[in-house]
Amino acid sequence: MYKVNLLRNILLSGLFLIFFNACGNGDDTNSLRYTNSKYIKFEVYAGSETGGTLINKKVDSVKYFNAVMESFTDAMISFDADRILVGQTSISESSPYKFENESLYIYNDKVWQYFGYGNTGNVTIRQHYTAYKQNGGAIQRFRGPSKEAYTMEEAVTNTPFGTLSGMIYKADTLIVCTRDSYFR
Repeated sequence: MYKVNLLRNILLSGLFLIFFNACGNGDDTNSLRYTNSKYIKFEVYAGSETGGTLINKKVDSVKYFNAVMESFTDAMISFDADRILVGQTSISESSPYKFENESLYIYNDKVWQYFGYGNTGNVTIRQHYTAYKQNGGAIQRFRGPSKEAYTMEEAVTNTPFGTLSGMIYKADTLIVCTRDSYFR
């Protein structure tokens, strides 16, 4: 249901983006463009006979999060009165927004949801993701709560492992990360 609502909102936002661009006065002062993203937190846990342990080995994040990391490439954020428009080449989303103590909230599914921080001239979208592989199986991904990063303990409880001690196979993997995407 959430994905259907999101897709509907994205499609409607695309129409709004086209409308705003067509009817605009050419003043681009309220539009921000994606500049880059970086990981703020990136922890990898590997399974063993005694359970999962944090490893310091370099892991190719693209293998686990390529689609996620590239989700804002070519994106733009515009502010128009009381609405924020987040647009990409093929999709856009428009929502009411508000700033409280430099935190940006959007109104979605009848609630105010944390979206990032900054102001109308500089926005950072903060997202939290987890990926896991159980005994070398397919990679499973899920998104964490918006405002606060997942702790390892919270992330692992949302997997079949349940706890780090449940990661008993060498091919078990758990990745917990937080990514910031910058718009200027």
